Amino acid sequence: MSHATSDGVAAAHYIKDVFPEVGSYTGLNQNYAFGQDSWRDFDLSMKVLAPAAKASDKPQFPKIFAGQYGSEISALSLDNAELVHSSFWGGDLEGFIFQAGPRGLFDNKKVLFTVGGTAIYRLGKKLPDGVIIGARGPYGILARGVKTPLNEWFIKTYVDRYGMYPADPAYQYAQGVLATKIAYDKARAAAGGFPGPDQVIAAFKGMTFESFSTTVTMALADGHQAVTENAFGISQWNDVEGEPGLVDVRFYPAECVNPPEGVTSVDWIEKGMQGAKC
Repeated sequence: MSHATSDGVAAAHYIKDVFPEVGSYTGLNQNYAFGQDSWRDFDLSMKVLAPAAKASDKPQFPKIFAGQYGSEISALSLDNAELVHSSFWGGDLEGFIFQAGPRGLFDNKKVLFTVGGTAIYRLGKKLPDGVIIGARGPYGILARGVKTPLNEWFIKTYVDRYGMYPADPAYQYAQGVLATKIAYDKARAAAGGFPGPDQVIAAFKGMTFESFSTTVTMALADGHQAVTENAFGISQWNDVEGEPGLVDVRFYPAECVNPPEGVTSVDWIEKGMQGAKC
């Protein structure tokens, strides 16, 4: 899958496209590399794509797995920022939602979860409507509308076995397994027998393949890092189907939200995302 920069860039594009009136934003991200980098990439991207919006000088960085977020919720509520960006996932994400909801945070702020897809099926109606949801790519609930035989097989097989729809991590792991199979098949055909590790690595390099919900291209890091499109939508409970749903879904091409080969994420964003094809 793509590295995390595409999450921040796509999120900033989504705010620019769907909520251009947002004039200020803050963050709630874990105090380790993923959380810090997620906030950095979103903040830098907003400065390029929505320069009139002002970043808060008090973004929150609680410890991973802290569990209790009362002080952070208070700080976010007192902050004048209109939008809260968060890369929370797993127990941190669900704990924050349960604690912030009763205190009215979702009523008073726009909230954007770049990894929100991990919780949307588990929480069901407990997830407030109107939350901006990402899934670290076009996965989980953002993949439900992809009508390909492979994706429809994957969804049906997963639901039959586990009794719920596959969230984004299920797609990401399955995508890794599929990529490995494709690379081994390619390497075996070239080798005329079972391939060795170097032959499989060579087969992976620069490979493009159709996964369950999107096209994957090994485009960065000299052909060893995947890129895909990215997507966001807004949570809205579907009363007709009795299940979670998204509205206002937007997809952003891989060439729009990932830096080109040989350029670091920070340099690319700070220089105006040169070469981006959106």
